[in-house]
Amino acid sequence: MMEICLARTDGFLQEALFWKGCREIDSERLEKVTACKTAEDKARSLCCGLLLQHKLRCYRRTKKRVELRYRYGKYGKPYLRDDPALYFSLSHSGSFAVLVIADREVGADLQTVRPLRDGLVRRTLSEAEYRRYTQMVSPEEKRDWFFRCWCAKESYAKLTGEGLRKEFRSLSLHGDGRQIRPGAICREYRPWDSCFVNVCVHKTDGDPGFPESAMDITEQLYGLVGEN
Repeated sequence: MMEICLARTDGFLQEALFWKGCREIDSERLEKVTACKTAEDKARSLCCGLLLQHKLRCYRRTKKRVELRYRYGKYGKPYLRDDPALYFSLSHSGSFAVLVIADREVGADLQTVRPLRDGLVRRTLSEAEYRRYTQMVSPEEKRDWFFRCWCAKESYAKLTGEGLRKEFRSLSLHGDGRQIRPGAICREYRPWDSCFVNVCVHKTDGDPGFPESAMDITEQLYGLVGEN
């Protein structure tokens, strides 16, 4: 079982929606939201909390706010203390947020397309990936290849929980773009032209169960906030 849920975050820049949303998330997520410096960051963090609330309310068949309790892995990866059979991963970028919830360890990343800096390209791509990058002609092709690689590596780092501790140049996206060495398989989604989403699981967990598409549930989140 795996579900990929997406939402646009910019609607939560509206003050009324924002404060209503804050009443619907768990207390730990609310602390993260209030700690954010900018209105955009607050909206993105809130949207992540609402995505998780929405799915857990569906699973528990309740309309009431779920007060989540977390435990943390070696590198700080969060797990649901009261739902040990469910795994999740959250990411946000630009005006979008994504939640992947599954019955196995999972990592997810979302990246919005933006101008590239050469230093970031060199720090992120492996030698093989960088060679392919330099052989590409059009700026759009180069841009898309970079974001495909970067998003896949970020999802792998979230799968393992290593995050920024992982040296991205040691990882390589290869084959048909559905495998990252070492030991993981991934799938890319393009829900909107302006962003990339990647979901990653361990090879050893069997059939990854990747869904064919990601669901935009922005309207459901507005409904969740508007019910109260």
